Order: sequence, then C-alpha cells, then structure tokens
Amino acid sequence: MQIICNWVSKHRLSILCLSILGIMCLDTRNGQWHGDFYEHSAVVRELSTHIIHPKHPQLLLDAPHAFYSPYALIVSLLARTIHLEAVTSLSIMGLFNLGLFFIGFRFFIFALVPHQRIETTFYLIFLTLFCWGAKPWFWSGFFHIGVLGSTLPYPSLFAMGLSFIAIGINRFRFETNKQTLLLLILLIAVIVLITHPNTFLFLATGLFSQSFSARGSILFQSILIVSVLCLAFLIAILWPYFPVLTGFFSDASAGMRDLDSKVMYKNVVSKIWPSLIGIPLVIFGMRSNKFRPLYVMLLIFTGIYIFGTISGKYSFGRVISYIVLLLHVSIAEHISALEIRVKRIHSDSWLKPFIFSLSVMVLIMLLSFKPLMRTVVYAIFKKQPIYTPYLFLSKFTGQYDVVLADIETSWIIPTFGGKVVAVGNPLAFIPDQGIRRLDLERFFNKETEHYERKQIIQKYHVDYLLINKMENLNWQELYQSFINQGRSVFESDNFLLLRLD
Repeated sequence: MQIICNWVSKHRLSILCLSILGIMCLDTRNGQWHGDFYEHSAVVRELSTHIIHPKHPQLLLDAPHAFYSPYALIVSLLARTIHLEAVTSLSIMGLFNLGLFFIGFRFFIFALVPHQRIETTFYLIFLTLFCWGAKPWFWSGFFHIGVLGSTLPYPSLFAMGLSFIAIGINRFRFETNKQTLLLLILLIAVIVLITHPNTFLFLATGLFSQSFSARGSILFQSILIVSVLCLAFLIAILWPYFPVLTGFFSDASAGMRDLDSKVMYKNVVSKIWPSLIGIPLVIFGMRSNKFRPLYVMLLIFTGIYIFGTISGKYSFGRVISYIVLLLHVSIAEHISALEIRVKRIHSDSWLKPFIFSLSVMVLIMLLSFKPLMRTVVYAIFKKQPIYTPYLFLSKFTGQYDVVLADIETSWIIPTFGGKVVAVGNPLAFIPDQGIRRLDLERFFNKETEHYERKQIIQKYHVDYLLINKMENLNWQELYQSFINQGRSVFESDNFLLLRLD
C-alpha cells in the first residue's frame, strides 16, 4: 500500500493530466459541439479549400472573416494535408490544445512561483478545473470542468497555452540573460494577438508585470517588453487574411459583445466564491513583496474589470477569468507550502501527507461535483453527434451553392453544405448583415406573401431551400408553395431540402 501511495504521489501531476485528457477524448468522440464551434468549422472548411484566397466561410461573398487566424490556418493545413473533414480536424486539434494548456501551466508556474513548482502546478490545475462556485460562466476563456469539453477546439485555449509558455520563456530570459529569446516571445505574441485578442491582453500583462522583478533597471525592462508588444502589433497588421487594424478598432459587433459580456458582472460572488480565499493570501504576501508579478497582474486585471463596469465596456469583464486564475495560483502555492510542512512534521510517516493531499483534492472536487459527474457521464455513454442530421448536405449541395434556411439551421449548414443568407452571430466586415437577418426572418414569417419570398430568393441567388420541420411550424405550407418551382431532393424526420429552378 505504501509503495502504491508513494508512486501515486510522485506521479500525480501526470495522472491528473492524463485522466482529464482521457475524459476529453471520450467527450470529443461524442461530437456534442454547439455554439461558436460551427463558425470555426466553417472557417476551417473554407480555408482548407482555398488556403491562399479564401472567401467568406458562411456567406457567398468575397469578404474576409475575423477567424482566419494563425490557429485556423494550422487546423486547415492539418485538414488539407491528411484529408480530414473540418469537424474532425478541429476535434483533434482540441486535444492538442489541452496538452499545450497543461504544458503551459508548467511554464507559467515557473515564471510566477519560486518554490515547490511541481506541487503548485498540480494544485493549480486542480483548482482551475474544480474550484468554482455555482454555475460559472459557460464561455470560452474559462477552463472549469463544466465548459472545458465544449471549448477544447476554440482558439482561446490554444492562445492561453502559448501565453503561458511565453511568460515562462520570459522568466528564463531574465535568469539566463539570453535576449535572443525575445524573438520567440515576439512570434508567440503575434500569433496570440491575431488568434485571440482577449488572451493577448493576458499575455501582455504577464510579460509587463515580470519587468518589476527583473534584474537590472525596471524602466529598461518595461520599455523593452512594451517595444516587443508594439512590434507584435505592427507585424500583426500585415496579416493577409483580414484587416487586423479594422477588426480591432471598428468591429461592428463590438456593441453586441459588450451587451453579451454584461453577464460577467452578474452574480459574480456566487460563481467564484471559493477563489476569494486567495484574496487575504495575496494581501498578506504583498506586505513582503508588493511588486511580485503575480500581484501586479492581479492589480492590473482588477483595474480593467472595474473599468469595464464604469465605462460600460462590458467585454473587459472577461478578465474575471484571469483574476480567478491568479487567485488560484496563490491558493495552490499556499496548499503546496502546507503540504511540504506536513511532510516535514511527519517525516516518519507516508500516510499523513498522502491523506492531506487526498483530502484537499476531495474537498476541491466537491465544489464542482455536479459538472464533473455530468462531464464523465456524457463522455462515457456514446451519443449521436449533434451534427449528424446535417451530414446529408454534403451529398446534395455544393460548397458554393446558396442554401436558404432559418437562422438557427443556417448556423451549421456552412460546415457541411453550401453558403447561407444570414447567421445569428454578429460578423465583422459584413455591413448588410442586419438586412440579411431581417430578410430571413421575413421569409419564414407565416404572414409573408409568396411573391415576397420569391423576391428574397432572387435577391440572394438561392439554389436550395432547406426547411427545418422542428423550427418551422408552417413547413408544409412552405413546401407546397415552392414545390412547383423546384423539386424535393432529400427528406428526413428533421429536414426537407428543395432544389429551386
């Protein structure tokens, strides 16, 4: 028993990472993707088809898309090289992202914590996954066990893993004085900035905060890092797939993002209360070293979070994820120190340190017991992928045919079939997106006259009409009104596809 417990204690970090990876592999197999996944998959499909000059991934327009990032390019090259579908490529990349994320934790702890780094990394991963209150935010950029399986393929996880690594490399640069590492940091900064600007804020803050603890002049190191970040911004502007500068400063969807992000300021305490234990630990630690990067990052993100609510720029509220992560770092560091103390006091006993670690793990997991069990159950029991009913589209529609369907159905169509008239999410660089949504709403309104529907079909050069029987209660009326102007090419319990003449 002692041998087993000692082995588990020694390899617990690897066991934890492999266990989570195994659960996520099973979860990925089930294909329960929803939300932004289908925008990313449409991007991968279009980019893997035309990797040099892609068109818009969802609409039949020669327009850019803000998701044509280095991350999307990597996934598309994977799909193109080994002939995989977009959904499969993203699913595989999601598991790679998780591995990158776990590796990044080691670099991140190396940068922020001076002692017991392996132990702190273990507890930090555990806290990140499970140390949350009731119903934490189900958004990308949050990494608790309840949302992790749904956001693995998203660029936010990829960008965060790279950011952790860059912050660790920067610490290594300080210790070795190898300034050439700035080139690697610059490369990562450019990739993160284009791929996921929100995460770039985390990376920039982490790099800048380290300047306060660097050897030599704080001013010099601060100017050096700011120069690297500014250079990364200038290089990012040269990205050929979409106008980065326009996307940053005049994105038409910014107002919608602010409105959606307002939830980051609601029921905050109930969602993050376990992490608040870290606040007194941070305050106590600041008495001896107020310029420690961990504390500087916390102060900066807290200021940004407060600014978000004062200014009404609620999208800044997403930094609450970073605040919680940094509080978790402080808690993990103190748990590790307490564990080392238990080992020293009970140096003649292997059982008490093991019981201490196990008790902490059980206590933390109890905080997220329901989402953990839900994740495990969903992973173990095989389900039909959500997108299965849409697979027929690739057999009957071409990638550049226009398929008219209701707004909900239109979200998934471009991954498997043709382009659509409109989608529900806001799109950058599409000035008439509001008109498109109104036209689509009008088309499926049961009060709309047939001639008006024909005008909409002609306006957008529609090739196929896809009727979702579950979303359209008047689907039979629609079918009868258009059957003489086309022919039925597919019908199932969910869908009816008409080819229009």
